[in-house]
Amino acid sequence: MKPKLDPSNLELSRVLDALLAADTDITVREVSRNHASLHNASAFTRNPERMEMITNAQARQKQLRGALNPHFAQSKSLSDKLAQAKDANDLLGAQLKALVASHAACIQAVMKAGGLNALERFWHDYKAIGEAVRPAAMPSEHAEVIPLKTSKKRSPGKSSV
Repeated sequence: MKPKLDPSNLELSRVLDALLAADTDITVREVSRNHASLHNASAFTRNPERMEMITNAQARQKQLRGALNPHFAQSKSLSDKLAQAKDANDLLGAQLKALVASHAACIQAVMKAGGLNALERFWHDYKAIGEAVRPAAMPSEHAEVIPLKTSKKRSPGKSSV
């Protein structure tokens, strides 16, 4: 059986400390480049004790980088936040289109059923309920009204084909 090189992993510990001090990315390949006697990455990946030391050093490096440069960690979360805000905006846009389409369909249905006179006859019996619900549906005095972007309206003379 071949004797184990660096059985106490002192050299590995020295290499990891040097990489941490130099703020060089700690990878198995980088460790093998800097190790005096072990030059193959598999010498580290196949040994659970050595791999655990490397993993712990990588975690320590990540923690140190986050403490020394908090913007490094925040920049990733900022891009995630921007993507999340864009997704939420897209969802709201889709909901707005659905609401506009449903209101247009309701107005068309009322017009087909006889116009506003027919609607007034229908709602005559439900007027008290509508009056009771209306205050809850009204926006708060403290609500901020944001104008919606609307597409340019076509001139009445032009029609789409």
